[in-house]
Amino acid sequence: MLDKQILRSLIFEVFKKEPDTQVVSLINAIERLAKQQDLLNSPLFLLSNEDKKQIIEICWDLITERILTPGTLQSSDRSWPFLHATPFGNTIIGESLPHYYDPDAYIKCLKSNVQGLDNVIEQYIFEGVNCFKRQLFFASAVMLGASAEKAVLLLLESMGKYVNDAQEKKEIQELLDRPRLPTIFSKINGILTPLIESKIIPYTIHQGCNEHLLSLFEMVRAQRNDAVHPVAGNVNKGKVFLSLQTLPAALEIVYKLIYWFDTANEKESTIREPQ
Repeated sequence: MLDKQILRSLIFEVFKKEPDTQVVSLINAIERLAKQQDLLNSPLFLLSNEDKKQIIEICWDLITERILTPGTLQSSDRSWPFLHATPFGNTIIGESLPHYYDPDAYIKCLKSNVQGLDNVIEQYIFEGVNCFKRQLFFASAVMLGASAEKAVLLLLESMGKYVNDAQEKKEIQELLDRPRLPTIFSKINGILTPLIESKIIPYTIHQGCNEHLLSLFEMVRAQRNDAVHPVAGNVNKGKVFLSLQTLPAALEIVYKLIYWFDTANEKESTIREPQ
């Protein structure tokens, strides 16, 4: 039986394309999507009766939430089993987060918000979403943590080019050569804080950066401690799902900071060049 969260996401996907339908058509469309996304493990690759029952239950949940309502807009049928999205529902469905069980859709959404996404980060995330889809939560935590660590190291590398102090440059290079997570985040905060307080970095660039950097720190910590240490073994679906939710926004802010440091460094280099 498919997870309720998966089915709810698939219902939203159907209603994005068909805001006016009926239950049998909805179930058939969900079955096609589930096949395309390799979500069905049954011998015939069909939804089970339990899946179909759960789809109906979710539809009634969505009706009580005023996301769906019985009836159709296209004819005189105004009752169940016909369904259509309410105006409020269209907004919710249109703004729904990327499908966490569809790696291609997740990556596409991520790259639309994060320009120039590093290929290694992209591959880690793609495999992380694939693992999550197959309920391999430890493996997913490792992949997502690796993507977070790579993003943090790219930010630290940009900072290393920006700073002028020779000792600080040396310390950053040592951290890049032999990463030590707590020290890295302390160094990043030490560079960011005075730049933010003196308003050298615009608010539109650093807005929310502390929270997002902490979320990346937690992903890396989970990768190193919770997922790979048998004694800890503290990884579950909820923790990984939270990482998938927070990762796009965290990467977006990190890439804004990287761009700012790279641009500031290029401007400084131009000023230093002899005329």
